[in-house]
Amino acid sequence: MTIQFLINIFFGILWMFFASTFSHEYFFIGFFWGIIVICIFRKYMPGKQLYFIYLYKWIKLILLFLIELLKADISVLKLMYKPKLDVNPAIFEYPLEIKKNWQIVMLSNMITLTPGTITVNISHDNSKLFIHRLDTENIQEEILAIKETFEKSILEVS
Repeated sequence: MTIQFLINIFFGILWMFFASTFSHEYFFIGFFWGIIVICIFRKYMPGKQLYFIYLYKWIKLILLFLIELLKADISVLKLMYKPKLDVNPAIFEYPLEIKKNWQIVMLSNMITLTPGTITVNISHDNSKLFIHRLDTENIQEEILAIKETFEKSILEVS
């Protein structure tokens, strides 16, 4: 994927040289034409997918995390300002579909950074996470929510 990006940069610079105008506008025009060329010759390019699709998936993962972070912030804030603290804390076991160490660490960090949840432990065989949730009514819904948001997006990125 790095080679695809470098080819694209090369097209941007080459376009500036051909136009004899060294400005960012001409660079971006050449960069655009580089994307077109890479799309046309993608089966001859190294890598499984085009680099800008990979970049799009990473941006989507980051935005998903920020949205989930904001939703969790609001729910914890609501809990804090209730006159009577009515919470149902729970520690539950989360079965992992992801296998690589960096994926497990990323998922654990995303869960821990979300207010109201924390990853307590990872099983020895890396097949389960143990998660503490500040307030939960249904553990199965929590597991499904993590699978459908964070874990699905991490699998898309890898």
